[in-house]
Amino acid sequence: MLLVVIGILAILPFALRMPDAVMRTIYPLRYEATIRQASEENGLDPAFVAGVIYTESRFRPNVESPREAYGLMQLLPQSAHYIQRKSGIKGDYRDPKVNIMLGTWFLGYLEDRYEGDERLMLAAYNSGEGTVDAWTSDESFDIAKDIPYKETRNYVDKALEARQTYQELYGKDLQHNQG
Repeated sequence: MLLVVIGILAILPFALRMPDAVMRTIYPLRYEATIRQASEENGLDPAFVAGVIYTESRFRPNVESPREAYGLMQLLPQSAHYIQRKSGIKGDYRDPKVNIMLGTWFLGYLEDRYEGDERLMLAAYNSGEGTVDAWTSDESFDIAKDIPYKETRNYVDKALEARQTYQELYGKDLQHNQG
């Protein structure tokens, strides 16, 4: 047992700071140009959008949830069609690039609605605007600690952690002014 503990303590510093190559395998980045373009058009940080995509789908373009949310940004069909009507974005929401454009437009909408509060934006993206509006109607509600749904709390934390990781790993690749 002592040898196991010593072994763990010996590798711990290396495990805590994995090489970027390993981290980039765990946190892939695809569709960079689309993420940059959609983020710029909607006034969002591309690392934030990448963090949402990672949290929603792990960058798997054809993933479908049990609730029939589809694609990189896990859009429900009715949500995708609503966003298309409001945004004018054309195309099949199941196409990865269209999915990113639609999901990012919606995040931009949520940013305006919730005055840039990323925790509220993420909570609404995950559990719906009506749910978040009901929570925030209570003046004592604090988004940092009062999210009543465990799934939504975990989602918000994971998305913000993923955003930080994407910023650290791919910051230069996600900047707007790429040639």
